[in-house]
Amino acid sequence: MNGEPARGSGARRRPLVIAHRGASGVAPENTLLAFHLAVEMGADMIELDVRCSRDGHLVVCHDPDVARTTNGHGQVHELDLDDLRRLDAGYRYSLDGQHYLFRGLGLRIPTLDEVLASLPPHIELNLEVKSPPGDGRTAEGHRIAACLAARCRREPALVERLLVSSFDMAVLRELRQMVPELRTGLCTLPFDPLLRQLERVREAGLTALHPADAALGTDAASLIEQAHRLGITVNVWTVNSVERIAELAALGVDGIITDYPDRAVRTLGGSRESGTPSTWEQSPERGNNRPG
Repeated sequence: MNGEPARGSGARRRPLVIAHRGASGVAPENTLLAFHLAVEMGADMIELDVRCSRDGHLVVCHDPDVARTTNGHGQVHELDLDDLRRLDAGYRYSLDGQHYLFRGLGLRIPTLDEVLASLPPHIELNLEVKSPPGDGRTAEGHRIAACLAARCRREPALVERLLVSSFDMAVLRELRQMVPELRTGLCTLPFDPLLRQLERVREAGLTALHPADAALGTDAASLIEQAHRLGITVNVWTVNSVERIAELAALGVDGIITDYPDRAVRTLGGSRESGTPSTWEQSPERGNNRPG
């Protein structure tokens, strides 16, 4: 998996740059435009949100209702794919709250299949299954998990490209039962006790922990080290400050989820695959924070 924890004292790869809903800081979230811009900016992975339409299609939309991001209204799971395709996914997006430059450009709510077909095969996807936080099995979460598992069975090679995350542990457990080889990660909220969440990840056999940046305290380095000892990767959301991006890289996180992948790429520098020393690795401020 990309973003595997460092081992030994040699050079390690920089964290994954994970584009949050694509390059959502500069383009309408969860659209093909935002995803393509993120790739152009150098993102290693795209984070996107998946839901299931009424007629069983996996579609990319963060909210349960389409009203915040489009010119329509209604719950995603109560709309057919044809209904969703008619909506303008750039309608509500504005950088300044006054100008809506993406209206009428033909941006649509994409299907997962459209995303997979349009992105280079080396770009991995972090699919967040949208379901309420907790351990309770929800009907919506179950439908999404079942649709996603069926999609993976139709194309087994797809599993290598996916990391599936959710705040809903029940959904993740269900996915692991249906597709055991699928990489899975638990998303946590700012007030969640991270050591307990890490233990839940270990107990469930998941591969990643996705903590909110606000939840990381002074013991963050110890938490990350403990996760790595367990073979669990740590991908932090949502980080847009270049200073904080550098700090988290120095702490040894495996992935940084950001609305501005270009900032992260510029801050981290270097080549992730080649092991070229990055800006943050060479900085004297890193001192003894560099993991051994």
